[in-house]
Amino acid sequence: MPFYFRLNKVKILDNREKGFLFFIRDLAEVKLTSMIVSGNTDFPQIAEYKDAAGTKGVKDIKRCRNLASSMITQVVSQRQTMVIECVRDNQSITFGDTGYVVHQEKTVPDDLNWFFIAVEDDSAIRNFGASIESIVGSSKFDTFASSIATLVSTAANPGFAAGTAIVKFIAEVTAKALKKNKDDTIGLLYMSLNRWEHYPHGERKANAISDLSGNMFVDYSLFGFNQPAVETKTKAKVIRIPPLPVSMLD
Repeated sequence: MPFYFRLNKVKILDNREKGFLFFIRDLAEVKLTSMIVSGNTDFPQIAEYKDAAGTKGVKDIKRCRNLASSMITQVVSQRQTMVIECVRDNQSITFGDTGYVVHQEKTVPDDLNWFFIAVEDDSAIRNFGASIESIVGSSKFDTFASSIATLVSTAANPGFAAGTAIVKFIAEVTAKALKKNKDDTIGLLYMSLNRWEHYPHGERKANAISDLSGNMFVDYSLFGFNQPAVETKTKAKVIRIPPLPVSMLD
C-alpha cells in the first residue's frame, strides 16, 4: 500500500501584508512550498559520485560539483507548490477533511526530511535556481560537494544521507536569500522523522507544530503500510444433525 504525507492545516499569525486604514485591505497571497527527501529517494548520480570521490578523499572536485548540482536540481524539481489567496492575519488554512498530499511513495520509508516554507513574495523562490548557481564554484559549495562525497562513500544508506544534506543546504540557501527582505518571509519549517521513533506503525498525526520563527503553525499526518491488508476468508461450516430415533417421533 502507498505511503502518504499530508498537509492538514497551516495557521499564519502575521501574513506580512500591511494595510493602510480603510483603503488597503490586510490580505496576502501566500505561496507554500514543500520538499521531502526520504530513505527511498533514488539518486542515479550516487554510483558516479563514489567514483569521483575515491576511497582516500575527493579526487575530482569539478566532477563532484557537477553531480552535487544535478542532485540539488532533482530535489528542487520534485517540490510541491500551492498558492493561497486572500490570507488574513491569524487565519487557518485548511485542506478539507483529508488534507493535501505533498508526498507519496510505494512503500513506507524508514526516514524522511521535510522542508516547508511560506512566503508572501515568491521572488526568492522563483529566483532559487539563480541563487544555487551563484554558489556553485565558490569555496562554500566546494566544501558542500566534498562533504557529499564523504557521505556517499561511508554511509549505510548513501542516497538518504546525501538527500538529507541536500535538503539542509537548500534550507540554508533559501533562508539566506529571504533575509534580504524579512517582511516577505511568513514561515520556515525543517524537520526530520524516522520510522522507529516517530511512526513505528506507519502512522503519525501532529498538530500545531511551530516553525522556526513562531509565526506559523502546521498540522500534518502520514499514513501507510508496507504490506497490503490480509484478506481473511471464513469457510462455511456445515453441521449435520443425525436423524432422530423413531421412538422420539411418536
